[in-house]
Amino acid sequence: MKVDVIVGGLYGDEGKGKIISYLGDENKYDYVFRVNASTNASHSVQLDNSNDVIVTKQLPSVFFNKSIKFVVGPGAILNLEALKEEVSQRPDIEYIKNKVFIASSICILIKPYIEKNKSGDISSKLGSTNQGTGIAVVARTRRHCIRLYDIENVFNGEMTKDELKEKIKFSCEQIDKELYNNKYEKYYEDIVEELVEAYKTIKEKIGDFSVDYTKFLASIPEKSKILIEGCNGIMLDNIHGLNPYTTSCSTSINSLLNGANLSPYLLDKSYIVATGYFCCLNKRPFVTEMEQEDAKKIYKNNSEVDDAEGMLRRIGWFDMPTLKKALIGHKNSELIINKLDIMKDLKEVKVCINYILPNGEKLEYMPDDVTLLKKVKPEYKIFKGWGNIENINNYNDLPKELKDFIKFIEDETKFRIAYIGVGRRKSDLIKL
Repeated sequence: MKVDVIVGGLYGDEGKGKIISYLGDENKYDYVFRVNASTNASHSVQLDNSNDVIVTKQLPSVFFNKSIKFVVGPGAILNLEALKEEVSQRPDIEYIKNKVFIASSICILIKPYIEKNKSGDISSKLGSTNQGTGIAVVARTRRHCIRLYDIENVFNGEMTKDELKEKIKFSCEQIDKELYNNKYEKYYEDIVEELVEAYKTIKEKIGDFSVDYTKFLASIPEKSKILIEGCNGIMLDNIHGLNPYTTSCSTSINSLLNGANLSPYLLDKSYIVATGYFCCLNKRPFVTEMEQEDAKKIYKNNSEVDDAEGMLRRIGWFDMPTLKKALIGHKNSELIINKLDIMKDLKEVKVCINYILPNGEKLEYMPDDVTLLKKVKPEYKIFKGWGNIENINNYNDLPKELKDFIKFIEDETKFRIAYIGVGRRKSDLIKL
């Protein structure tokens, strides 16, 4: 058994969906896993010979593939309503029917978690996608979350709706007793009905999907090739990212293997996806944020509106200290630099090579102390822009300016760049 992993190297939004969709077909994987995050990590793919963009929020980002099986592991959080909507709209539904396997032990994200998320102080102070993921993680950690097998048991008649209602009430009261103690019984009854109805609709669309995960893993043939699709980015890792401006889960390669319950000894290749310019959501410190005049040149060619939350992303120059922080702990991975085509209108391209403290000290890596980070200024190296690179499919045909940019990243990071993204379509990748 061989396992490959694709993970974002920044704050998410690196265009991982395209990479996963392309490599999923190119490398002929048997399984694609999603094992972290929830609906806040949507991936979008523009298929070849089409202007349509497919957005997936719960299932892996491979489309119209008759061979691959889709797995959502217990490290993820499952929003059944979002999954119901996704399978109702997914254009390749016949390709995935009876090929989706979701761990029955997975934690279910319920409506009260989203309500609580939106009402919290942390959401307003630090910024949040308000998908309820953090509250669901708390419920899972404190061992009172709702599991997929709870809804399955109601559907199969092994548990009554009243029993599920009481479990939901208990979980909500553990989250916020004052908020949920005074809810009418119908509030909880409606949640039960919505969950069971969503389960029924999904089952009708894609067949039996809930599996005992241990039994399922044991059934995977030894010669199988597995791809794990990471959600979010390493800089959003709850432990190693830019705290406290992170997501609620771990996003590193090590954590993805854990979320899938696959041994690190099975890891074959790992890819870290970055972009030619950086972008992020919300209120975190963003040292290399562009002036609006330059940012508009990016927005002109790519809307940079997040597919999950509908928020406009902030745009910044390539930030080497940030990427170097993300790469620590990921030796032997290969880089993929995406979205280079979007930068065609930039006459100059800046790369931050160091952070400079007020006393003149230079920092090669982003500091862990966010109070220190807020004091730094960027030191830039300037590259010439490379213009329009769309429809180029060979590295040798790329402009010298872009080759210089790519070589500089490799030299500075000491990581090999395996692919670069030169367009929106799934196949707009050049292998180096």
